[in-house]
Amino acid sequence: MAAITYYLSSTKNEFIKLKKTFAFWLTIISALFIPVIYLLYYLLKYKDLIPAEGVNPWDGFFVDQINAAAPLLVPLFIVLLTSLIVQIEHKSSGIKHLFALPIPKWSVYFGKLTVVIGTISIAYVLFFIFMLVVGYIAGSIHKELNLLSFNPEPIESIKLLFRSFIATLGIVGLQFWLSFRMRNFIIPLGIGMVLIITGLIVYRAEESLYFPYSYNMLSLFPIAVDNDMGNMLWFPTVSLYSIGYFVLFSIIGYFDIKRLNIK
Repeated sequence: MAAITYYLSSTKNEFIKLKKTFAFWLTIISALFIPVIYLLYYLLKYKDLIPAEGVNPWDGFFVDQINAAAPLLVPLFIVLLTSLIVQIEHKSSGIKHLFALPIPKWSVYFGKLTVVIGTISIAYVLFFIFMLVVGYIAGSIHKELNLLSFNPEPIESIKLLFRSFIATLGIVGLQFWLSFRMRNFIIPLGIGMVLIITGLIVYRAEESLYFPYSYNMLSLFPIAVDNDMGNMLWFPTVSLYSIGYFVLFSIIGYFDIKRLNIK
């Protein structure tokens, strides 16, 4: 019970600290960015977007936005958000103060990691909500888009978002470790940027299955083994690899931080 209490207390404190940081606003802005662009697109180009008779326009409306966000914007958001959240502690020797408290180091490390994952989850939920709102706004202004004539059928879109979220975990585990390990905000951010670009370049190669920064792309375009079982699995092969990397990096990161002499 004591272990659970320490963990919950650390997690609660981290969420409280998050409210006063740019990371909080970054989460909202990032979730809103693509929907706002698509709202403008649908308002200005609505004549080219009128669906065929009997076609539910919500399907393409959701999928297009997810496909636009997942390859580059989502990994960039993950890297920047993780760096920002951890950077809170690097300012004014915050990590030294945390590790000096009479609580286990693991509760500090995994409490903050939980906050990172929780914030990313909130961003995905907000993204979906904003897509819905934007769809109704566009449909209200231009009736011919038929967005008000059909009900959203979001199961496949939610499945894509879930797959994308799981695909980010491998990145989260590594970036969190790097950000905790290095006081300089720019270094883990720069490493993340380089690896994201590399992931976009190599994702078509078979070896990209072992490169977590390609996983968001792979989560949208399943590899052959997943196509044999159906394209829309909740947990395609890449998801399992991402979870595995997350567990590995989280454990390695914790033991690495634990042995550090924080000064």
